Amino acid sequence: MSEPPLWDTSGQQDSGQYPAQAPYQHLRKGIGVTAGQLGPLQPAPARPGRLDDATVARIIGVHQDQADDLMLSQDQAARWNAVPGLPPAQRAAAREYEAAISDLRRLKDGVLAAAWQLKPVTMAAAWQLKPVTMEVLLARSGSWLRGAA
Repeated sequence: MSEPPLWDTSGQQDSGQYPAQAPYQHLRKGIGVTAGQLGPLQPAPARPGRLDDATVARIIGVHQDQADDLMLSQDQAARWNAVPGLPPAQRAAAREYEAAISDLRRLKDGVLAAAWQLKPVTMAAAWQLKPVTMEVLLARSGSWLRGAA
């Protein structure tokens, strides 16, 4: 017979009472995805006009919503840690869960900081900083058309 899991997943216990692997794995996946998104954002302010306003707003909106949702995970971890007599293995799992929440929160904060730095250097902001005349646009499009032929 195989060993029972660290916590009962059969539905006989209150599922909100003990740590479960699924949310922890979800947080770890979120850490990997968010870390992958942070890398390309960090050098972006040095290259103005690469992203449009809507993309920057979407980055901020999505990551802010996800960062706000971490409060729910933190509340759940606090409930698990408040269970009297929680076995050491389950307490350790709750601590790992809290550590994953902290890691993800730190990464979300980094993405949000990078995205807020992009707001003044979006495409629209770059156009406003450097007025472009019709002659310049036509000259550029003409050279582009000649080069594409």
